[in-house]
Amino acid sequence: MRCALPKLRWGFLILLMCSLQGHAEDATQSTCDDIAPRTANAVQMSIAEIVIDESHSTKEDMAVMSGLYNELNRAIGGLTTAEPMVKSEVVANMVIKPDQSGVCARPALKLVVGYSAMNVYMDREIPRSTCIYNAIFAHEMHHVAIYKDYIRNHLDEIRQRVDEKFNGRAYTFKSIFEAKQYVEILGQVFVQRVTEQFFHDVTAQQMALDTQAEYTRMQSECMH
Repeated sequence: MRCALPKLRWGFLILLMCSLQGHAEDATQSTCDDIAPRTANAVQMSIAEIVIDESHSTKEDMAVMSGLYNELNRAIGGLTTAEPMVKSEVVANMVIKPDQSGVCARPALKLVVGYSAMNVYMDREIPRSTCIYNAIFAHEMHHVAIYKDYIRNHLDEIRQRVDEKFNGRAYTFKSIFEAKQYVEILGQVFVQRVTEQFFHDVTAQQMALDTQAEYTRMQSECMH
């Protein structure tokens, strides 16, 4: 899986968050908790349809596609790739305080996690309906299952983490600009942490499948 995730400047973001949060007026917190709007968080899963591609071959480009640039003579009978997708929107839920002294905000998060594309590449030179083709295809479908199952198995956990962070406490700021800045950074930091953990874990599971023992097992099934 090739995953290019945006890198945030953590030090700057965290310092800015602390600075903005420091503007909150604790004496009026109860007022903000009472009047700040509330909208529900939303965490959804989106997984693209699997595309089976039989137009490539090991001899031409599948080794390069798999990232094995220095092992171009290695047989790559199948390859599964997924393009990770994380879409997020922070809803500020702002209201001006009755005395016009500031702004209340109770941020909520709308999050979509999944894959924007999922492709299974099979070497076009392997005869179809043969034992080795079926063994390789079954192996690639196992990779697909790992991608899908990880999201399904962790969706409730992600929802819980979102609910712990958003749509709860109301914050007080001196201006709409400060409120928008804070909730935007709050969302960016949270989504970045969830994304990095998510794709680190699923990549580790994919690597755990591609072992020499697994390749030996596949070959032993098709000795003839």
